[in-house]
Amino acid sequence: MAEKNRKIAIVSGKGGIGKTTLAINLGYVLQNEFKIDTVIVDCNFTTPHLCLNLGLYNFGLTLNHVLTEKARIEEAIIEHPCGIKILPASLELKDLKDIDVFKLSEKIDELNFNILLDSAPGLGRESLAAISAADEILFVTQPFSSAVIDIYRCKKVVERLNKKILGVVVNAAKKTKYELSAMEIQKLVEAPVIETIPYDLEIEKATSFKLPLFVYNPRAKASKHFYSLASKIYGIEIPRKETFFEKIRNLFRV
Repeated sequence: MAEKNRKIAIVSGKGGIGKTTLAINLGYVLQNEFKIDTVIVDCNFTTPHLCLNLGLYNFGLTLNHVLTEKARIEEAIIEHPCGIKILPASLELKDLKDIDVFKLSEKIDELNFNILLDSAPGLGRESLAAISAADEILFVTQPFSSAVIDIYRCKKVVERLNKKILGVVVNAAKKTKYELSAMEIQKLVEAPVIETIPYDLEIEKATSFKLPLFVYNPRAKASKHFYSLASKIYGIEIPRKETFFEKIRNLFRV
């Protein structure tokens, strides 16, 4: 049985790595495939993208209102038509006034859900608040030295805060000779690479349709890796499919 009500921060050293896409698809798989009640929290207050990536633009209460004591945290959770639960950050600049991002930890403790924290990139106040609020950290990078070195710096901060490191996800891998291998990344970061998600044009198509990839095309290359990642993190065994010869043999089994 998978452990529920975990608090996992999804962290990258820089923007444009695919962290929010990973959070959306991981959240979808956990909620809809593994039946683990999950909330994705947008912790990027200054440039929130989580709801924009899902086509949600108009919502009343947000995490900003929760942090300024204008709403209870349960009131700010919204649900996307595909079944994902989201705690959005406000799109309004005025809602940045008077928020204390380090109240995030005490507020999410009030939730009886599995929680994915979509961190702001880098090591600013917003990302540190997400890391501090989490129990476990999942790093996301791309197979290039600049992105990987940024993860190494983030890891040093995470270690000082005594957070459990789940590992590194390498995103948008094309497996060219110009990219770092998983082994090279492990050596640089000093943490295991637990999943490599291939570059997949279907992700861009899904984003344009404001849908998780797993909804837009569950058979896409990257969809299988999102599913695999969720199963590894939560210890859920993926059912093995019968081979062609096993299917033939079973047809004639008495």
